[in-house]
Parts: sequence; structure tokens; C-alpha cells
Amino acid sequence: MLLLAGCAGAEQGDAVSQESSKAPEAPANRAGASPVPSPAAAKQVDCTASEETVFSCAMPGGKRLAVCAPSAGPAQYRFGTKEPELVLRGGKWARAMYSGGGEAQIAFANGDTRYIVFSRMVRTNFAAGEPNYPAISDGVLIMRDDELVAVRPCAGGQADMPVQYDAAERLFAQEDELFTDETMRADPDWLRE
Repeated sequence: MLLLAGCAGAEQGDAVSQESSKAPEAPANRAGASPVPSPAAAKQVDCTASEETVFSCAMPGGKRLAVCAPSAGPAQYRFGTKEPELVLRGGKWARAMYSGGGEAQIAFANGDTRYIVFSRMVRTNFAAGEPNYPAISDGVLIMRDDELVAVRPCAGGQADMPVQYDAAERLFAQEDELFTDETMRADPDWLRE
């Protein structure tokens, strides 16, 4: 089953660091976005049985990344080991369809830094009558002031659960265009050559 969804960059959200018992203030309001309430910090990275999993993957170095939808409150971006090191709330999403694939992005803001979770599938063979051989990549891009800081593919290049299109559509405001085309940097080396 092919699951694709797009992402949009959150213009407003708040971050909670487990290193501090006090949540930092939400970033300055941009583009008329309303402040997002700050519910209690998540106790684990992976989504609980009472939450909807929108995205989940193992990251290199033994860390995890998940986008979870609690029954009350906004969806959450969570990153860390057993306990989250970073929790961001809110988010927006965007999607794009490609010939033989597509891409979904969900973006969360933390001040001038955006974390863009993505699931991407691109066609790799355009020969007539030949199979598509899709390349699939999932992960997160980190951007500061619209400049790429890092591309972090999921371990093995693919998510345990790629962006769930239906969930993203219900949970996030949708943007008309993807936030970045830098996700192509997570494609396999042989595809970028």
C-alpha cells in the first residue's frame, strides 16, 4: 500500500525540551498564526496506544522520530531516545504528486528553525514497458532561516510508518506547495548520479 502525504511548514508552534521543566515561549507569531496551547510534555518518543501515529522511524544513532496526534491538543513532533529531547507542537503539511510517486512533508517550527518530516517516492525508470522501480526515502530536514542545515534520513532510508496522508489531512493546515525540494538529498546515491 502506498501512503503519501505532504507537509507544510508550521509558522507557529512551541517547543518543549526535556532538559528544562519550563517550556520556552512560543516563537513570534508569523503570518497571523494563532498561538498553540502548551499541553504537558510527552513522556516517550513513540506514540502511545491512545495516540494516532502520523509518522514514525528509527534514526541513526539509536534515536527515534515520531509525529503523534494526542486525543486532545495539537499533533506533536517528538525526537530523542526513550524520552523526547525535543517536542514541537502544531505543524502544517503539503503534498505533491509525481509521475510514479509523490511526496508529503509536515513542518514544525521552533523559532527560526523548521523541522520538515518527509516521505518521498520517486520513479527511477522511464523506459517504455519497464517497471517503475520506485526509490523511497523518509526522514527529516532541518532548516534555519530557509537555509538547509541537515538532512537526516531514517535508519535504512525508510520509515517504520511513512507520513499518513489521511491523518495529515485531518490534523494539519495544508499549504499549496512543498516547503523545500531539498528532500531529494535523501534519495539513494545511485539515483542522484
